[in-house]
Amino acid sequence: MNLTFIGAGSAFSLESFQSNMLIESRGNRLLVDCGGDARFALNRLGLGAKDIDALYVSHLHADHIGGIEWLCFSRYFTHSSRPELFINNRLAELLWEQSLRGGMASIQERVVGLDDFFAAVHRLPANGIFDFGSVRCQLFSTVHYFDGYELVPSYGLLLDVYPEEFDIASPAARDTAPRRRVMLTTDTQFCPTQLRDFYNSADVIFQDCETSNWKSGIHAHYDDLCTLPDAIRAKMWLYHYSDGKLPDAVAAGFAGFVRQGQTFSF
Repeated sequence: MNLTFIGAGSAFSLESFQSNMLIESRGNRLLVDCGGDARFALNRLGLGAKDIDALYVSHLHADHIGGIEWLCFSRYFTHSSRPELFINNRLAELLWEQSLRGGMASIQERVVGLDDFFAAVHRLPANGIFDFGSVRCQLFSTVHYFDGYELVPSYGLLLDVYPEEFDIASPAARDTAPRRRVMLTTDTQFCPTQLRDFYNSADVIFQDCETSNWKSGIHAHYDDLCTLPDAIRAKMWLYHYSDGKLPDAVAAGFAGFVRQGQTFSF
């Protein structure tokens, strides 16, 4: 599996694009979130809407979904094959009703819905699992933000990466095959107690990280992440940072800051 950060910056970044990722396995590409910068970030890497086989949506902030209309319309109006969508079942309803419907609900007198723009919409439970190539992907709930009434749905991904020759649909193969576990937090507050088991089970962690002079309260801030145990910081890469000079994360015991366009191979 290759994991490429098409963007590595915060929602407001002008230098590093927004934090969206591309998983490549067995010749197929899964886009993890599609923010408003996604078409520009993909273009910088020589890719476009036609190159995306599937989309995963973690939550409904614009830096994670603002480019979905572009992706869907680009495929719909060129009459090309459509990508698949993997999304939590509650988020699927909210994505359409609260975010996409206003601009996408009708096409030349035809009423359409979310399922019209994707080859398949896989609506997953809160801890749902799906396979993509040689990667088994599991959703986990993150504590990102409250809307005044309840915790808004937001989901990270645990990626169990198996050798390509293994059939990960087979329980016997999964039990015997070597695998590496990659943790993508997507967006989360600093909540080490809730994430402790995930941190400990992961071989590599990609953690969203604020580097601003103020703390928003809805992302883990660099200063707080520096208080994590040495063993956790050593396997943790940081992304979703602000433009400008970054702290010396390696000197602080982290694996480092992810750079826009950087690819990790597992």
